[in-house]
Amino acid sequence: MDRISRIRHIIRWQDLYQEKKVIVSTYEGSEQKFTKLQGDNNLAQENKQKLTELSATLSEKITQEETHLDHILNQIDSMEKDRDNLKMSRQIKSWEKDMDRLAQDRAVIEAQFYYDKSKMGDISQELENLEGNLSTMSGEIGQLETHINGLKSETKDERKKIEVEIEEISSQFDSHFVEYFERILSKNRGIVLAEIEDDTCSGCNILLPTAFYSGTIIQSEEDSSLLQCPNCFRYLYDKEDITL
Repeated sequence: MDRISRIRHIIRWQDLYQEKKVIVSTYEGSEQKFTKLQGDNNLAQENKQKLTELSATLSEKITQEETHLDHILNQIDSMEKDRDNLKMSRQIKSWEKDMDRLAQDRAVIEAQFYYDKSKMGDISQELENLEGNLSTMSGEIGQLETHINGLKSETKDERKKIEVEIEEISSQFDSHFVEYFERILSKNRGIVLAEIEDDTCSGCNILLPTAFYSGTIIQSEEDSSLLQCPNCFRYLYDKEDITL
């Protein structure tokens, strides 16, 4: 393939890339939002799982504390009933000592019990809020997915036609060139060609080395190689060199 044919193919390839980019832009923003929502949803699900596990552990702890507290209260109640039956001073002192110990145990267990109950309330509220957020996100994800799929379905034939033509063009170049060309397309936002204007690259306005420009044409028609700007790496052409 001669140089002019290569340039013409590249121009068409560039145009097709831009056409596809315009089509994709109709749902690209929605896809980005969809991806973010899915990420947020996954994080919320993970947080819900952790809170649910913490809630189960805390619930078991509260049950144990409640059982322990009931046991202490029953002991205190039983000792209160036995108080009038105490006759000896030694028995009274022992009773008072046991009651002090039980009162301290009761205070510690009650403080932990009510703290854990309060914490459980916070977890329950957080889980409730998470459920609401997850429900909202699930609805938004469903709507976005329907919207995106609808747009993709509407543009399916058009995108397929562009992809087929791109494949036909790219098949005429070697794989190394195709890989490199696609990187330049992405890097330069789909603009891979630049006209030489007054010895400068119209893509980045850098003054080109004199070896790149002879004053009338870039190269002879027999030369199939493509010149590139040393700054932006776009492929260079002169409008007087070819009729596009």
